[in-house]
Amino acid sequence: MAHDGTTTLQTQYNTSEENLTQDTLVSSNELPTQYNMGEENLIEDTLEGNTQEPVVLPDRNRPGYWLVGDHATFVATGEDTNGQYSLFDFYTLPQGGPFPHIHRSENEFAYVLEGEISYQLNDEVITATPGTFVYKHQDDIHGFVNLGDTPSRHLEFTLPPGLEEAFATVGVPGSILEPPPNEIPPSEILDNYTEVLAEYGVEAQNSIIFPSAGLNETLNGTPEVTLLRPGQADTAVSATLALSNGTAIPVDFAAGERTKTVEIPVDGSEVPGETLELAITNPTNGAIVGLLQDELVLTFGENNTYTLENGDKPDSFPTILPNDEERLKVSLGNDEYTFVATAADTDGKISLFDVSVGPGTQNESLLSAPTDLGFYVVDGNATFEMGDESFTAQQDTFVFLPEGNPFALTNQGTLPARVLAFSTSPEIEQYIASAGISSNQANSPVSTMEPPLTSDLSTMISTESLV
Repeated sequence: MAHDGTTTLQTQYNTSEENLTQDTLVSSNELPTQYNMGEENLIEDTLEGNTQEPVVLPDRNRPGYWLVGDHATFVATGEDTNGQYSLFDFYTLPQGGPFPHIHRSENEFAYVLEGEISYQLNDEVITATPGTFVYKHQDDIHGFVNLGDTPSRHLEFTLPPGLEEAFATVGVPGSILEPPPNEIPPSEILDNYTEVLAEYGVEAQNSIIFPSAGLNETLNGTPEVTLLRPGQADTAVSATLALSNGTAIPVDFAAGERTKTVEIPVDGSEVPGETLELAITNPTNGAIVGLLQDELVLTFGENNTYTLENGDKPDSFPTILPNDEERLKVSLGNDEYTFVATAADTDGKISLFDVSVGPGTQNESLLSAPTDLGFYVVDGNATFEMGDESFTAQQDTFVFLPEGNPFALTNQGTLPARVLAFSTSPEIEQYIASAGISSNQANSPVSTMEPPLTSDLSTMISTESLV
């Protein structure tokens, strides 16, 4: 692994009952009256119809849906962000994640918080670590899978908003503590899934993969594997199942056929611990192979048993590390804004800053940003000073400040706080750069920052490092 100590989940994912819906505001009395929210409308826009007032959404009773081994919690929708974007908190189980697909209506931006996530971006594959920003372009084939051994977590921005409607339609509502069974859905479910996604401009590709159901379990009898077409399947296609012993097994799917179970030839000479590698190759008739679920390792056990595991591993692919030394850092009072992604990196669609708010700060001068600003509290407590009023937000609170709301981001506690700040207007970058003091003057000015050096990867190679 390229790093250590990053896969431990934070408090919000503890399985103790008292942490399931913890109140993320220190006290509702600390909020101005217009920010208080009754239990019945916690997820709604707190000031519906008023686009000039701040929106504060604490982490209480947020809708969440299980998709494909991953769980999307709705942090904010277009109703909360003046129609600019939606924000989701994704929790992905080991071997979970969506199969290859294309978005025709929106761009997606991911910021990894915990664990490692491997992404297929067209024909490239990378593994992203905490602090990495990934740009998934509209009209590009992409998918992601958690190939590690522990759950991962990332924030997902979608521009424009609206994808939450697709998630709510095809997903299974529920808590991250109660995932649905890991099994291959019936063909009619996958047919419906594909059709509904298409209505929202999401094309589930004509792909062939090894499904995660049954992996890492002790199985009995003659070894066999299942190949799955989880997306479009209205044409006949074929592929080759290539074994590391030189055997090649043709696999033919009829039009509409989604699964094929293939028996692996053995001669009885296999000994416990012996392994055989399998790979899906040579897809035909427009089909593609899902590059994160195209290899298996078969291990023979005792008493006619065997196990299967994904042959794709996080370190099978180039690993992306956040290159903090290269990122521009600007100090505003006692806050340090790290430029994670700029307009040059995102085709002008979003700017993202990772803000460290030092402890013991208060009564700072108010800032008057020239754009709408969104905030997400990652760690600690952050206090938003707004004229004569203030409110304190704890971990996982979302705040949206429309243009014209002067504010100061402070921390009245004894421990540092970490807050993400973001805007869909590039003006915010020049504003922060000119209002603050750069702590690494050697970096290029904001206005001349170069776009990603390797656009094929669709990641921020200009601000990340490949290992």
